[in-house]
Parts: sequence; C-alpha cells; structure tokens
Amino acid sequence: MIRKILLPLDHTDPRSWKKGLPVALEQARFHGAELHAISVIPEIIRLPNLPANYGAGAKDHVAGILRKVLDEHDAGDVPLVVAQGSVYREVLKHATREQFDMIVLASAQGAAPHFEIGPHLAQIVRYAHCSVLVVRD
Repeated sequence: MIRKILLPLDHTDPRSWKKGLPVALEQARFHGAELHAISVIPEIIRLPNLPANYGAGAKDHVAGILRKVLDEHDAGDVPLVVAQGSVYREVLKHATREQFDMIVLASAQGAAPHFEIGPHLAQIVRYAHCSVLVVRD
C-alpha cells in the first residue's frame, strides 16, 4: 500500500515539476497518500578565498523558488525539504528515514530515450528501498 510519496524537485530544471508534479499529485490522489517534495543543492565547498558565510542563504533561496512553484500548481500544502549534499544520497536517505513508499521522478532532458536517465536518477532507481516511478516525455 502506498501512503507516502516523495517528489524530488530541481529548482534549476522546470521539467522536474512540469512533468513530475502532475503525476505525483495524481498518484497521491489515487492512493490517498501524502505527497512530500525534496530538493537537494550541492554541498558548498569551503575555499580559502571565500567568506565564512558563503552560501548561507542557499537553502532559503531554493525553498522560496520551489514554494512558489508548488503554490502555482495548487500544491502549496505539500511539505518541502531542502537538503545539501549528493543529490541521490540525500533523496535516498530521506526516503528511507521517513519511510516513503514511492518516489516519483521526472526524467532528465535528453535527445534520445536512453539519454534521459541521468546519474542521479539511475542511482535512485537502482538503490531505492521503495517503488520508483520515472515520468518520461
């Protein structure tokens, strides 16, 4: 039974919400499940020439963009987590820790179907403890 669905979103790629969000909302309605969203931004590398607080507002910035996207698609009540680190690792850790039953992912942009599976999507599909629905064009 599917009770919790996780939707990874990329604030730099509108395909992640234009393709993934409608399907995730449909699956949540169909199963009577909770829908949650996650976005992962890369870890900020500490370099000697950067100020100590470099990147301090990154999570808030990404959350603001995605909160607006969710609101525009009548999904303003969907909980959103913004994490930092490796995309696939953070998605998998969150999905396992919070006991999600399904992950809905939009495929990456590519010229041919076999180019639509990016490295993060491939790792999530390979190692997820739950079902993964890949939304393709």
